[in-house]
Amino acid sequence: MSLSDFIDIHTHILPGIDDGPQNLEESAALARCYTDMGITQVIATSHYIPGTAWAASSQLILEKIAELQGYLQRNSIPLAIFPGMEIAYHKKLQEHLETQTFLPLGTSFHYLLEPSFTDSAEALFHCLDQLLEQGRKIILAHPERIPGLREMRNPIDQLVRQGLKIQINTGSLLGKFGAESKHVGLQFIESNCVHYLASDAHGVNSRRPPTGEEWSQLGIILGIDVLEQLCCINPAQLLAEKE
Repeated sequence: MSLSDFIDIHTHILPGIDDGPQNLEESAALARCYTDMGITQVIATSHYIPGTAWAASSQLILEKIAELQGYLQRNSIPLAIFPGMEIAYHKKLQEHLETQTFLPLGTSFHYLLEPSFTDSAEALFHCLDQLLEQGRKIILAHPERIPGLREMRNPIDQLVRQGLKIQINTGSLLGKFGAESKHVGLQFIESNCVHYLASDAHGVNSRRPPTGEEWSQLGIILGIDVLEQLCCINPAQLLAEKE
């Protein structure tokens, strides 16, 4: 197992659509960060935040992926980009899921949900409980970075038992978001609550994907078997899932 087996399920690689790259050249530079390490597959998870400029439609995201994929092919950058969204939690989330406003990850049934950095956790937990009861498949993005969730381990553990999946940022485990995020991220992993590690890459200079040296550090921190499961095996199974 090597870094080239890593499938990044949380990236902001599309141009001009959120706080990631602003043009094709910047997107291509981020793509090269992946291919220089031998990584060949990522999921584009642009922000979807209702009522803001970062709320691109599913159609626009698919168009951006096609545009970027063509640009990469013309420039001999062998990175395959799959569709998705990072959906901000909001009050009309359930309604929008029913109307198919959102893109799942790849061709899977799974939706990537970003919790609020400022709102109370109780409404989020209530919503997640309802979604899981309905059979929805939800991956909760980087809870180790959310102040309101760091001390709420018991509700999250219960939701995981109900079927919720958890994605932790590689940068958190490398200490890039502070000691508390690292500590909480490791606690989640030690309690077998984590299903995916992903970069949450925004650009060449902002949360870029892990380097070879950082990959080795992650292997030391987690153990090779855990790193392979969370970065390679589980993401590969996700991409193989069909709606």
